[in-house]
Amino acid sequence: MDQFPNNLMQQPALSLMTWNVQGAGSRAFLLTLKEFIRLNKPGVLALVETHISGEAAQRVCNQINFGGRTHVEAKGFRGGIWLFWRPEIVNVVLVIHHPQHITVEISRIGEVPWFYSVIYASPDSIKREELWRALEGFASTHNRPWLVMGDFNDTRFLHERNRDSDAMRRRCNRFNDWFEANNWIDLDYSGPRLLVTRGLEETPARLGNGLG
Repeated sequence: MDQFPNNLMQQPALSLMTWNVQGAGSRAFLLTLKEFIRLNKPGVLALVETHISGEAAQRVCNQINFGGRTHVEAKGFRGGIWLFWRPEIVNVVLVIHHPQHITVEISRIGEVPWFYSVIYASPDSIKREELWRALEGFASTHNRPWLVMGDFNDTRFLHERNRDSDAMRRRCNRFNDWFEANNWIDLDYSGPRLLVTRGLEETPARLGNGLG
């Protein structure tokens, strides 16, 4: 902290917004997103599970007014990761472009660079574990601060689910074992435990958490 001039230490915190949008092709989505941006003024914006790609995705991205952007294409109507940033606020350098995550280096003038990963894990358990191994590999290459946000399509504990089964218990235990073995720090969350209800299934709020 002592290495930076006092005026730099007075800079406001960088605001990052990560949202699992479950489809980004509708006019209602764009209107809601623009209102969220107006209220929260993020310097970095990540959208996951966009469900669209190609020219349709390009048209939507052109309406989101950020100077910097990169993306992972959706596969049909599954997945998709979009990352936007304001170059006048933050410098972003692409480090890894992976089917299940985008990892960038973020820096501001006078500040130490750090890493930021946006996740959308595959619903397929084998591919999800490929993501885990990829993150482990990247962790072994550096000792910088690293923030990971997005949707792992997994939860650590059974109480974060609205269903109880032996299969789900094993799945939670496996994810939690990986989490603890890699010394992640769960940044937790505030607000409702479950964010989205779809029939009998609900999406745990924890899926949007950050990990450090």
